[in-house]
Amino acid sequence: MKKKLTIKEIAELSGVGKSTISRFFNDGYVSESVREKIEKVINENNYEPNVFARGIKAKNNRFIGVIVPCLDSTITSTILMNLDNRLRELGYIPLIINTNHNVSLEIANLENLSRLNVEGIILIATEVTKKHKDFVKKSKIPVLFIGQICEETYCIVNDEEKAGQVIGEYILNSNHKDILYVSVDENDTLVGRVRKKAVLDKILINNIKVDVEISDFSMDSTEKLIYNYMKKRKPTCIICATDNMAFGAIKALNKLEIKIPEEVSIVGFGGYKISDLISPSLTTIKFYNSLTGELAAESIVKLLNKENIPKIQKIEFEFLERKSVKKLNS
Repeated sequence: MKKKLTIKEIAELSGVGKSTISRFFNDGYVSESVREKIEKVINENNYEPNVFARGIKAKNNRFIGVIVPCLDSTITSTILMNLDNRLRELGYIPLIINTNHNVSLEIANLENLSRLNVEGIILIATEVTKKHKDFVKKSKIPVLFIGQICEETYCIVNDEEKAGQVIGEYILNSNHKDILYVSVDENDTLVGRVRKKAVLDKILINNIKVDVEISDFSMDSTEKLIYNYMKKRKPTCIICATDNMAFGAIKALNKLEIKIPEEVSIVGFGGYKISDLISPSLTTIKFYNSLTGELAAESIVKLLNKENIPKIQKIEFEFLERKSVKKLNS
């Protein structure tokens, strides 16, 4: 197999300068006779240019960097698929980077994408730190956040406050007086703080007892937490910050042979397709993640075209009342 040629070697074999080879590959002016010499060298050596490298260095390269916290999340994958499709429809190419919920890696990849000269960056953020804000302030390219609010740039978020209020009021009207709320860490501002506060503000009245426990977004961690908690106490309702966490709670209750919803009701946030398939089907908030992905693609392109968009765009939701909640007598 022949060794792959470098630009320098093509120039030497063609008898021209490297700048001429660069113009040739970037569709600049090259005389017909010189073009024939270069093409002959390329054909004889089966040379294939690195299209990605050429494109990423161009001034208008059509690449959009997309940083995601994981690839195995129902929410993230739904957003990502619709974002990818819409970006391509609009003539842009997404460069997708997974960080495995590592905030340091998130910051590093913001810097890396900037050095790669992408036209814009979309970040499905795990949290917003000073380093995120510092990057946005110095960035010369548009940056769009999904799922968190960064005051220094444009953001697309779920209407967490309104969604939390809907769940809180529903549980209040269902007459539950002993409630466990399973949250995530408050470093996640919208889910860990805003969503939780909106729920609790509605139900922390009339001497209703509410315990708050902290888990992470994983099913396994929440399953362990609920399994241990239910050995000590038995609330009539468990509200989980996400459907995925609610699935973990359901697994724990099943292991303990605690009946849902006869003994304990369960509520989540997310509205995944599987939430309607489990037994009993999960009462939840359905967020329109497909719309989030499409809106993110359209918004970053509008920013590239210097069009005005709202600083914060909130996605609507749907409340799905299902069989996992029992309404108690007042």
